[in-house]
Amino acid sequence: MKNKMQAFADKYFLRSDEILRKEGLNPWVNMQVFVRKGPGEIAGIDEAIDIITQNSNIAEVGGRIYAKSEGDIYTPTETVMNIVAPIQSIMPLETVYLGPIASETTRRNDHKEIDLEAITRNVEQVVALAGGRPVFYFGARHWHYNMDAEITAAAFAGGCASASTDNGASTAGQKGMGTIPHALENVYAFYHGVENAVAESTAAFDRHMDPNIPRVALVDYNNREIDDSVQTSEKLRSQGSRLSAVRIDTCGENYAQGAREFVRDSEFAQTADQAFGGYFAPSGVSIAGAIILRQWLDAIPGPRIGLVLSSGFSSPAKVQAFNDAEAHYGMKIYDSIGAGFLDGIRTSTADIIAVGNSADQVDYFVAPIAEHNIIHKVGRPPKYNTTLERRV
Repeated sequence: MKNKMQAFADKYFLRSDEILRKEGLNPWVNMQVFVRKGPGEIAGIDEAIDIITQNSNIAEVGGRIYAKSEGDIYTPTETVMNIVAPIQSIMPLETVYLGPIASETTRRNDHKEIDLEAITRNVEQVVALAGGRPVFYFGARHWHYNMDAEITAAAFAGGCASASTDNGASTAGQKGMGTIPHALENVYAFYHGVENAVAESTAAFDRHMDPNIPRVALVDYNNREIDDSVQTSEKLRSQGSRLSAVRIDTCGENYAQGAREFVRDSEFAQTADQAFGGYFAPSGVSIAGAIILRQWLDAIPGPRIGLVLSSGFSSPAKVQAFNDAEAHYGMKIYDSIGAGFLDGIRTSTADIIAVGNSADQVDYFVAPIAEHNIIHKVGRPPKYNTTLERRV
């Protein structure tokens, strides 16, 4: 079945799908979907399911979708949908099925619409603070795809350098940009071990993507931001290539590798919670974690490896805090920023929680999932919800 939604997909999902097809990898996965902000009544579920069934072969191959019904009560981070399917069937669709859940759940509970002028103003502030370093718009999955062009145009009006979907980027005469998602790393974790997931997925990207596309590794998958950056750099060098940059998107469930040790040995050890506006040492992407990673990147031989910050950087206060840290430590910490710029809405998130060779191996509604099939990003383990109803 033809996927009619490719123009609205984050480019890194399309590139990941291309990589998997070229490598002949198509394992079954269990994709877990939740809404962070709550409680409330879930909405957009029916449309999300229709998008998946109308743009994939999930029904033909025996895939399954379990989900809440429209209007059901949900709690924060509760699983509202599980998708059991071959990864190639659903990889290109994540952006477009998450968007309706986010937009319709926000509308149903908060009666809130997107303020395009506010987005432009927000982007302008972040772009000004970035001081010439590019700022990318990564918010396509946070609202319904039918507003992707308008929202992206508002981000470009504020000074964004590029965007993640072809549909949105076309408003500035561009193509969408993006490299590697956690979903691709999950697949390579299944075949090569979680300790090699980042290096192997980035190496696959390097083997199959146009050499003109920067090789940017997403290094927080294992919560080993330092180790995986070094390992991935060495892996690409062994292929005759080089790592252009790393992106850190450390989730709020984790502390970045090395961050707590850096804080312990710093002048702010006793006041870490207040230092730099509270952004010095929290979980997620922190100043301490970024500085220690920057130091390790600088120690890798060869040209400078860039550092892309994402997760929470639509906040001017957070960007300013990182700038203040640069001034304090006398170093350039980051090289670019990726942000969603749709704060305050009920965003939905999808995480792979299991990978296997058949549907039954990853479907906990059929049988408990074996330990060796439970494969996920660190900090996002399975949250089983047996109250969901089978919809497909």
